[in-house]
Amino acid sequence: MGTREKFNENKKVGLGVAAAILIIAVGIFSFQLRGGDNGMPPAPKNAFYTDDNGKTFFKDDVNNVSPFTHNGKQAYRVDVFKGSDGQQFVGLIYRHTDPGRKEMEQYISKRVKDPDGLTRLSIERRGMEVKKLADKTWSLNDEMTSERLQQSVKTPDSKPAQLVTP
Repeated sequence: MGTREKFNENKKVGLGVAAAILIIAVGIFSFQLRGGDNGMPPAPKNAFYTDDNGKTFFKDDVNNVSPFTHNGKQAYRVDVFKGSDGQQFVGLIYRHTDPGRKEMEQYISKRVKDPDGLTRLSIERRGMEVKKLADKTWSLNDEMTSERLQQSVKTPDSKPAQLVTP
């Protein structure tokens, strides 16, 4: 006897199976609508900053728009690196441009749904400037410049450094 014949003989089993399939489909659809798992890690909630030109650094809320006032001094976003000895140090420093500051403040105030942080990253790419700690010249924080600068950071003994996440 086939499945179809069993369902025809016992209508309750057929209705139960149909209801279960419907519930599973609605659950999957709801998960998709809420943003589901897109394979991306969640957006970071913290970032590294410095208020003494990279001598020291601290972790704080990623929603700080740099430069901002911290302990009476101007604080800037930084990338922290470490060498094979585990010693951490500031390698790159970031600041928002005036238009980038306005756009980021709007993004933050609107509480945009951005679980993977890609919208924030896009704003930061076009609205921030970056430089190596020792440099005087700022460059636009586009993806190529940022990656090139990150890869060029070396430890004090001129070995490749590893980027640290907050």
